[in-house]
Amino acid sequence: MTLIINIEKSPIRNKRFRIYLLNGDKYDIGNINSSFYIDHKNKSQREMFYKFLNSKCKKTIYNLTPSPLLYETFILNGFSKNIINNINFFNKEVLPYFSEY
Repeated sequence: MTLIINIEKSPIRNKRFRIYLLNGDKYDIGNINSSFYIDHKNKSQREMFYKFLNSKCKKTIYNLTPSPLLYETFILNGFSKNIINNINFFNKEVLPYFSEY
């Protein structure tokens, strides 16, 4: 797992963003037909996102397994309504925690 260094509009037709990682990996995230916390800014809707995740998805997030789901969770449905704040939180708070283990 590595730092997110850039985000831009995704070239994939049904995705909203492409994120680039320091190690060269890239992920396309955010279905264009879905609404995320950065869009609706509604905490109860964000909680519903987490509530309806199945156990496999939750395991992916809890284990910090690099995947579109992980990045959507922290960046598009993160604790801030601002996508840049969510990226900064991920880079500064989540990655150091992951590195400790």
